[in-house]
Amino acid sequence: MYRARRADGSVVAVKVMLSRVDADDEAIEKFKREVAVTANLRHPNIVRVLESGASGAVFYFIMDFCDGGSAWDLMLKNGGRLSVPQAKPVILGALEALAYAHDQRFVHRDLKPQNILLSRGAVRLSDFGLAKSFQQAGLSGLSMTGGYAGTPVFMPREQITNFKYVKPVSDVWSMGATIYNMLTGAFPYLFTKERDPIDIILNDEIVLIRIRDATIPKPLAAVIDAALSRKTKDRPQNGAELLTVAKKAPG
Repeated sequence: MYRARRADGSVVAVKVMLSRVDADDEAIEKFKREVAVTANLRHPNIVRVLESGASGAVFYFIMDFCDGGSAWDLMLKNGGRLSVPQAKPVILGALEALAYAHDQRFVHRDLKPQNILLSRGAVRLSDFGLAKSFQQAGLSGLSMTGGYAGTPVFMPREQITNFKYVKPVSDVWSMGATIYNMLTGAFPYLFTKERDPIDIILNDEIVLIRIRDATIPKPLAAVIDAALSRKTKDRPQNGAELLTVAKKAPG
C-alpha cells in the first residue's frame, strides 16, 4: 500500500496487486468489470475505490486514504490486543459496513483486522471483493493461495472447500474470528508450526474465547462463539444479524 497525492492535491492510498500469471486483454477487462461493480458500494464505513487499472500483470487501485492505520496497527500499539471498550466501536463500525454490503449482495471474503481501517474517528472496511475479482478474472495474485482466496487464519471451513460459493454467513465467521483476534491477540484455532493451517481449520475445533480470556463478558463471548459455529445454520446469517446481537452485548 502506498500513499500518493493526486493532481487535484488530494491524498489517496494506492494498492498494488501482482498476478502470478500473465494477464491477457480478456482477463484484464473482466477484472476491471468486477472491480467496477464493487466500486459502486457507497457507505460511510466502506473505503471507496476511486480508480483502478492494469499494466501487464500489475493491477492498481486508488482508494480513500485512511490516516489512522488499521485495527491491526491499533492492536500493536496496545500490546497486541484491545480491551472490550477499545474494540467495540471498531467492531460496530465494521459491522455497519458489512450489514450494508450484504444487503447489496456483496460478500467480502477477506475480513481481518488489517482490512478494518481508521480515519478521523471513523471506522472503514476495505478491500471488498478484490480476492473474488482476481479469481473471477482467471488471475492468481498475492491474496490467492492454491484453490482458495483470503487469509487462512480468518477463514471458515466452507471458504476453503468451496470459495466460489461463499455466502454472507461465511463473512460472519470471518468477522467472528477478527473480533476474537482483536480481543485476545490469538486465533480461534490452535495453530502450530508442525501442522498445515488448512488441515487444522478443516479438522479441529475452535478454542472458545473465554478459555483464552475469562474476563471477556459472557454475553459478548456467546455472540463470538455463535459466529464461529462449525455449522452455518447455527451462526447469525449475515452482517445485519451479527450487528444486532453485537449491539446488545455489554462491554
